[in-house]
Amino acid sequence: MEIWSYDGKLYEIISMYSLPDDAWHYELTGLTGPPGTGPYLAIDIPDTTPDGALTLRPAQHVKVHAGGGVVPWLILKQLIDQVDSSGDLVDEERDSSAEATVLPLTLNAWSHGNQRFEVNHFHNDDAWNYELYEVDPDATENNYLDVRIPDASPNSGPFIPMPGDYVTLTMHGRWTLPWPVFRRFLDAIQAAGDIVPPTGDKPIPADRP
Repeated sequence: MEIWSYDGKLYEIISMYSLPDDAWHYELTGLTGPPGTGPYLAIDIPDTTPDGALTLRPAQHVKVHAGGGVVPWLILKQLIDQVDSSGDLVDEERDSSAEATVLPLTLNAWSHGNQRFEVNHFHNDDAWNYELYEVDPDATENNYLDVRIPDASPNSGPFIPMPGDYVTLTMHGRWTLPWPVFRRFLDAIQAAGDIVPPTGDKPIPADRP
């Protein structure tokens, strides 16, 4: 378990075996405010042999559970870096080519198995936004992810991204998506060059109050 402090708020990152899911489980939770009001993001890596030695399934089977709330980009990076360094992403087929990460200024359609997703990005008021959602005609809820990069000069000239310490991920609703799609979304935003180095305070380890 790790607890990180950023911008006056606390965030907990844990990794453990989840018996109900038969999976190795990573979880990011906001600790500031009443229980259940903070952001929640979890990554489950299925275990193929739950009754024996841990044997993780390939990364294409990993699931991401977005439980709502706003996560600073730098705190999200702490979680992703921990998962990356763990060695738990088995046979991850990560395509960092321009063809996989480029996002033209039109609606972008992605697929994973039988699931279909769309990504769009646009300037809205004082920020550049990247949105990811699943194309599901049977869906009754408006679940999507939104990465917001504030504009340093919203009223004049071209878009100038604010430093990375101003960037946020907002999880609207509660939904589950494949890890490869989530990772591709983050990679595409990074490849666009809109995430610039932070200038303010970085997350620091903190003790639970």
